[in-house]
Amino acid sequence: MNKRIFHRNAIILPESRSYLERPRIDRLLADAVRRPYVLVTAGAGYGKTQAVHSFLLQYDASTVWVQLSERDNLSSRFWENVVRTVSLFNERIAQRLLEFGFPNNDDLYGKIITVLEDELIPNEKYVLVFDDFHLVENPSVLGFIRRTLYTPFANITLALISRSEPPLNTVLPLAKGLLFTVGEDELRFSEKETAEYFQLLGLNLSSQSVADIHRDTGGWALALNLLGLSLKKAPAQEQIARAAMKLNIFKLMESEIFLVIPERLRRFLVRLSLIDHLPASLISALAGDPTLEEELKKVSSFIRYDNYTDAYLIHHLFLDYLRRKQDQLTEEEKRDTYRQAARWCDENDFKMDAISYYEKAGEYEAIMRIVRQFQTQIPTEQAKFVLDIYDRGPTELLEGVAAYHLQRFRLLMSLARYPDLVAETNARIAKYSALPPSDFNNRILCGAYFALGVTSYQTLPKTGRCDFDQLLEKADYYYRLSPWKERSPATSLALNAWASRVATTRSGAMEEYIETLTRAIPFAAEALSGFMSGLDDLARGELHFYRGDLQTARKLIRQAQARAESHAQYEIRNRALFYLLRIGVAQGDYEETQSLFQELEAQLKMPEYNNRFITYDIVSSWYYSLIGREFAAHWLRGRAANESAGYLSVNFANQVRARLDYSDKRWSDLLTLLESMRSPYDPLFAQLEHKALEAVCRFQLKERGAALVALGEAYELALSNNITMPFIELGKDMRTLTAAAQREKNCAIPRPWLEMINRKAATYAKHLGLVVAEYKKAHNIGSGAALSTREKNVLRDLYHGLSRAEIAANHNLSLNTVKMILSAIYTKLDADNMADVVRIALEQDLIK
Repeated sequence: MNKRIFHRNAIILPESRSYLERPRIDRLLADAVRRPYVLVTAGAGYGKTQAVHSFLLQYDASTVWVQLSERDNLSSRFWENVVRTVSLFNERIAQRLLEFGFPNNDDLYGKIITVLEDELIPNEKYVLVFDDFHLVENPSVLGFIRRTLYTPFANITLALISRSEPPLNTVLPLAKGLLFTVGEDELRFSEKETAEYFQLLGLNLSSQSVADIHRDTGGWALALNLLGLSLKKAPAQEQIARAAMKLNIFKLMESEIFLVIPERLRRFLVRLSLIDHLPASLISALAGDPTLEEELKKVSSFIRYDNYTDAYLIHHLFLDYLRRKQDQLTEEEKRDTYRQAARWCDENDFKMDAISYYEKAGEYEAIMRIVRQFQTQIPTEQAKFVLDIYDRGPTELLEGVAAYHLQRFRLLMSLARYPDLVAETNARIAKYSALPPSDFNNRILCGAYFALGVTSYQTLPKTGRCDFDQLLEKADYYYRLSPWKERSPATSLALNAWASRVATTRSGAMEEYIETLTRAIPFAAEALSGFMSGLDDLARGELHFYRGDLQTARKLIRQAQARAESHAQYEIRNRALFYLLRIGVAQGDYEETQSLFQELEAQLKMPEYNNRFITYDIVSSWYYSLIGREFAAHWLRGRAANESAGYLSVNFANQVRARLDYSDKRWSDLLTLLESMRSPYDPLFAQLEHKALEAVCRFQLKERGAALVALGEAYELALSNNITMPFIELGKDMRTLTAAAQREKNCAIPRPWLEMINRKAATYAKHLGLVVAEYKKAHNIGSGAALSTREKNVLRDLYHGLSRAEIAANHNLSLNTVKMILSAIYTKLDADNMADVVRIALEQDLIK
């Protein structure tokens, strides 16, 4: 990573482009960046950006400089901006951040922390700058920054540059000495610095003149800059220049800059003010003439080219001045500017900016093309942003495009606005089924019935209606009448923790649901290239698993995995591997579990699977909750996340959080977590797992009566469908609880059932012990054995300052394998932290 940063506007001598050095400010900032957080707050034109930028040019740190705009009030756009900037310094980090998406919940934020821990070099200093932070008002983006204020890194400084005090509640970081603030008083030019600046410009002013100028300007950097430009042209006009400056700063810009440049350059500058980001390639396209670009570079006081980012930068106040003149442009000039900006953003993966510019250019079909590429479960804020554009768009024009109707259905589904979705789809069905048949009408009817079918599937736990197959059959009917001209790309079904959506205990309901799935899948898969393929086999295997029929479950789940793989149904494949891993543990087959881990890691190499890192962490952390919690993903060790964040995998993650609390014997925390997760519309398997965990938890807390009540409630839930695995997987703790229940004279639970669960839980505990023993043996854990060759190699790389990601690349290992090796090293050396590891390794001469 190069120790370079983005260059930003500063007080520059136009001819030499040399910076005025301000040692006082540099000393102040040198003290500031020793803290985890720096807040630089001052009004426009105080040289905030220049001061920080000039200092960081000399400072020994790797700096990521994120330039914010009002568009960053859309969290997905903000994240694109961050990722794009980070990619200039570390492609690996940027790729991981892009795959996670904006961290709008604790799960994703925890994963960001894990990535930084893995990728950044421990002894390297890093600075992350957010410039123009005052433009950010979005609660999600502010929440992300607020989180960082309470998770400081030893080697990272977060610097915020803002025109106003941000709404971040900085009282606690200030009280703890973690935050350093710099304000207008510190940034003002002193009288001595004012004199030095004019000397740098080659202007020999008297001491009295310098004192008068300093009094008039108050040390305001922008005013000094403009005054310097005027005096360079007419040194004898000091009094006139000062009066003009005090009268109107914009008039000075007009007289000293705007009116002295050619008309075509003036018009071009106003066009540029329509756009937030000005890459050189876009400037070239807009200019259409290399000589115009050369003229642009001559306006060096307020516009400059940054050869590192290959972009042009305009001072904020000059940009405000130019925006006041946008009414001088024709509508066609504006549309052409927006159109070219949209295309550049589209080609360079600034998708949210592209959508915004396409709207201003009136190119709605281009917006639809981008939305078509979004992941299945569109993040809530992103979906709302696009739906708002469609709502304010030209209705007559949009309704003539079939994709518009289909995308409205999809956006409403992503927002879980099911009542609105049902109303819209039924209205379209009534309208278009009454019209003469056509490809256009058939396509809308297909999309409407498909949306109703998926809605019926998703809301089944709440409604109890299992009719999604009939709705998808109607969708298929209209699809076959008018197949898409272009085959739809594979769309992966988004899943939570279970394949079953059944919430009732009614006997036979599970089988009815599965048969409905079997009928529905061919209809859904035809139009959407295999959508839902394998889900019915997974649901069958899941039911057999919960009934304890592991052999049949394995066979069915392998079938589900094969079907899912052939149709790019990544979530179904992942859940299949999850169940196979649970079966492997239940049967004490360590070799099988390791083989399944290799299959899980293979998914990490599938970039088209958006959630691959999240679901890998969830599944592997379930396994590590049995083997040793220290191997579990860091981000899963906190409190539960709310599913309203828009990611169904959050539900999956919370189930594993519960297992981690259980393995840690954090009984009170586990009860709190289970209560926060409870919903009246939970699938039956969720209700059972939670109730069984509650029973064991209360027994461990010596709440014997409450434990037996919870166990009885779990038994009632399980009885009609003969479900046993939620009890069996609790091993020795369930064995102890069922033994206690058998000794109770008034226990309502049948004794034969208690004896059966007791026996099978004991067998499970034995098999789990075999897997744990084999794992520890394979990794030399707890044996006091010397480090293996691989462990020594990893230790040597750590000693030489390599990050975990670099170690993985160096030895052709996965990142998770490196983590496991590091955990084994910690255990063998009985070390608490990295410093301990290095100290002990040197003492024992383990680093050669």
